[in-house]
Amino acid sequence: MSRFGSDPLNFFNSVYQNIAPWDIGAPQPAMAALVEKCPPANPILDLGCGSGDLAIYLAKLGHQVVGIDFVESAIKNAQDKVAALPSETARSLRFQVADALKPTLLQEKFGAVFDSGFYHLFNPDQCEKLIDEVASILKPHGCYYLHEFAIEFPVPNVPRQISIDELQMRFTVEKGWRIKEIQTVEFLSRVAPPVPATCACIERLPV
Repeated sequence: MSRFGSDPLNFFNSVYQNIAPWDIGAPQPAMAALVEKCPPANPILDLGCGSGDLAIYLAKLGHQVVGIDFVESAIKNAQDKVAALPSETARSLRFQVADALKPTLLQEKFGAVFDSGFYHLFNPDQCEKLIDEVASILKPHGCYYLHEFAIEFPVPNVPRQISIDELQMRFTVEKGWRIKEIQTVEFLSRVAPPVPATCACIERLPV
């Protein structure tokens, strides 16, 4: 995660000292719309879940969800939110501190993997390794849901641009993927106007 300095954990720990800019108190609207159009299979893994709003939304829809993040304070915040949920919803959720770049360490298989603003934190070579990891944990016909910035900012410590072209190049039938849905949308934050974003639902083909 060289885009965020020599100690990215320290950077993100500092961000979560307060409410993170991307914590809007709900799932990103574009991701919620994608879920409605392409319903996910259980169980679900939320990569880089932050304070848990997307995972909680999915659990409220009746899904079994695991959320992982390497920022302990973000996971604590997510767990505090779970404590306030109805018991049936809370039983469908699990949050834990873990390296979301290496989800194979969970030693679990998932029907869907969600990625709301995680993939775009990394340089292309790291993204290639992340895709391999996701491929290893998805069940056949499981889907990878992505929602990432589609704009490049000329300042440090920001995500990189993820274009439709990049995803179409990386997720091909030859590599065992089928893009079910891909579109240009927006990514919302608490501190700035919406920015252009790329949203996609990509199916893992049986191998």
